[in-house]
Amino acid sequence: MPNRKKVERSANYSYYSDLLWCTVPLIGMSWYYYGARPVLLLLAALLTAYLCDCALAPLHGTGYQSHEPSSECFAALIALLMPASISYPIVISAVIVAVLVKEAFGGEGHYPFHPAAVGVVVAGISWPQDVFSYPIPGTQLPLFGSVNTTLVEGMNATLRDGGLPSASTMNLLTGNVSAAMGTSAALVVMACGLFLLVRGHIKLSVVIPFFIFVIGLPWFFPNLNELPTFSLPWEYIRQRFYLEKYVVLSGTALFTGLFLICEPVTMPDRRMSRIIYGAALGIMTYVFRVFSPYECAACCALLIVSSIPEWLDLISHRTERIRFMREEEQRLANSTKPE
Repeated sequence: MPNRKKVERSANYSYYSDLLWCTVPLIGMSWYYYGARPVLLLLAALLTAYLCDCALAPLHGTGYQSHEPSSECFAALIALLMPASISYPIVISAVIVAVLVKEAFGGEGHYPFHPAAVGVVVAGISWPQDVFSYPIPGTQLPLFGSVNTTLVEGMNATLRDGGLPSASTMNLLTGNVSAAMGTSAALVVMACGLFLLVRGHIKLSVVIPFFIFVIGLPWFFPNLNELPTFSLPWEYIRQRFYLEKYVVLSGTALFTGLFLICEPVTMPDRRMSRIIYGAALGIMTYVFRVFSPYECAACCALLIVSSIPEWLDLISHRTERIRFMREEEQRLANSTKPE
């Protein structure tokens, strides 16, 4: 029998393929609320990523690699961070930008910024009215063409202005709120996050510090019009709990914390570096959520903080080396002491 050619998959193939599987229940929830348009948007994004990979593969001299699905994964993440009413050209443009960013730095394993975050931020800055306006759940959207239905601002806009959304906890968990296609159903997002954690793709050393600051900073520094400018953390407990509920369950913080920040290429390698990285992401997410006019606070934070992982690893390595040398000096000094 002829020897079959061994298929060499990319180092992070399992991570990207598992993320792609997680898009199935998320896009299914969006299909339930808006019809088949979200599915077509996702397919258009995946097809665009595939065609871009085929067109740009000759730049590396290796040809198209069918077992390196990172571009398709980034395309799916971009689609899930868009509203169901978004036009096809905007999704396609965002995916093209993401793949170009990936290939411009040398392809898989070399990009300093998360390509999906770049695509979302570029689309949000270029078309803010389209990217940050959402249809009402239950509206059956047309498969093609423009959407001529009522669009509303997202809950992040309400939080930024110092207000509290009116969505119930059950609606936040089940996705019956106006939000992006993949971020509305918090219960499904958390279930997918548990799957990624069991598969070993989520690093708690990054995720825990991230959510500590995402949750802790609004508690100590709440941006609520109904609260006084300065208040102690144990005052107005009910309002603070309501604020935390919407901070975690609405918008992109939960989705980004489970799906984007543990990307193996842009994430630091050392444990202490990951803790600092996650904390910095949480702080910058709070800053962008309060002061930025755009609702993609977590993606903006990811772009800013993605510039420091290598520096953090270098500092951590040198610190560990200095500590090891001091311990060795102490051990040698103790061993040479006369008895």
